Amino acid sequence: MPYSLAMPTLTSRRRRRVFGFAAFALVGACAGAPAAPPPAPADIPALEARRAQTPDDPAANLRLGEAYYSAKRYGDARAALGRTLLHQSDNTEALIYLGYTYEGLGQFDSARTVYTRIAASNPSGNTKKLINGRLALVAQHQLVYEARQALAQEATLSKTPPPPNTVAVMPFRYTGTDSTYAPLSRGLASLVVTDLSRVHSLRLLERERMQALLDEMKLTEAGQVDPATGARSGHLIGASQVVQGQFDIQPNQVRVNATVVRTNDAGVAATGTGSDRLQALFDVEKQVVFQLLGKMGITLTPGEQTAISERPTRDLEAFLLYSRGLAAQDQGNFGAASQAFSAAAARDPGFSAAGAAAQSSVQASSATTTTPADVVSADLGGGAGAGGGTPAPDLTNTLTNTINNTVGSGATGIIPTGGGTGGTGGTPGGIPPTRPAGVCEAVATCGPQNTGLFGSIIIIITRP
Repeated sequence: MPYSLAMPTLTSRRRRRVFGFAAFALVGACAGAPAAPPPAPADIPALEARRAQTPDDPAANLRLGEAYYSAKRYGDARAALGRTLLHQSDNTEALIYLGYTYEGLGQFDSARTVYTRIAASNPSGNTKKLINGRLALVAQHQLVYEARQALAQEATLSKTPPPPNTVAVMPFRYTGTDSTYAPLSRGLASLVVTDLSRVHSLRLLERERMQALLDEMKLTEAGQVDPATGARSGHLIGASQVVQGQFDIQPNQVRVNATVVRTNDAGVAATGTGSDRLQALFDVEKQVVFQLLGKMGITLTPGEQTAISERPTRDLEAFLLYSRGLAAQDQGNFGAASQAFSAAAARDPGFSAAGAAAQSSVQASSATTTTPADVVSADLGGGAGAGGGTPAPDLTNTLTNTINNTVGSGATGIIPTGGGTGGTGGTPGGIPPTRPAGVCEAVATCGPQNTGLFGSIIIIITRP
């Protein structure tokens, strides 16, 4: 009989053979039972002794993995949680702790993969908000990690030509005296990134990626308009061209200048300039962008020209609030960012970028201080950090089935095992290798950073 390689979904309800304990303490034997508190580092010896008696027991490995996580023994936590997921690939609690464990190890791409899988399982509203918040935090942490990696490998990267037609945009330097308008430094960069991304022949890198790199380089604003700096940052970020610029705001007047610098020789590929009334800021920015594209020798299609001409908002105050939100977000202050973005969206409900940023920042702010136990509590019906509460019936059934069942007939679980044990894990060195094509695409616990970090891959195949 042929073997099936289908991966079970998180919401699978099919009954399977019981592994370990039929009733696990976290879910509770009956509705309304409070969630058991997460194990503490002091519990590790007893939990290790219990696991030694039944090495493959999913429940024993889960509790031990949670204790290891509490002790910041992330390598050990990953191994124990992996054993749980070998037998219960859709165990939501194990996946939540695994995501946090990957964060502790600095394996942010793997953490994102796990959180994305949980979010796709249609969890409760509280859990979904917290998981989406962790996704936002992981994205920012990964940008910082990659910036540090790039600086550590600058000698190698400087000899590697970036992909052609790849463009990055630096924040615009503010040369005015009224600090009220300083946040427009990021807002203008965001506008230019959006406009240039409308050109199909160009590939734009995220504004946040460039900002993270500049923060790690600890550049002053003056250094952000130096062509040599643009060329250096281009090599580090993988851009063949870098847009640098500055702007000045005097009483009711704005002036914007921009330059496109080639990464390979720090030469100037194009320049653009524009000035007008402050209320015409968006017109000035469009004027500069069109000048840059023309001098770069790019012929726009009618559709591209129309798309670039669109304004995200016509409310200058809303755009200033949005720019303040970007500044707060870059600093990791998601609470202040959500307030600024929300205020921008309130001024102009049609400002879609502000609305989306407000929602993302609110979720990130709520997830900033949450522990995996908080997320598990939310999944069981309590609020974030509630530590208990009455389980929601549908989620209780899902988790009960998860605990009582194992990988179904005809299913394959692919869980990386091995790797470091003990210690705090830390950030792995080197550029994460690319995962083998066709191996891990549908498996939450196997992200791009895992391939070179685990000793082996165990494949479990059961007959139909």
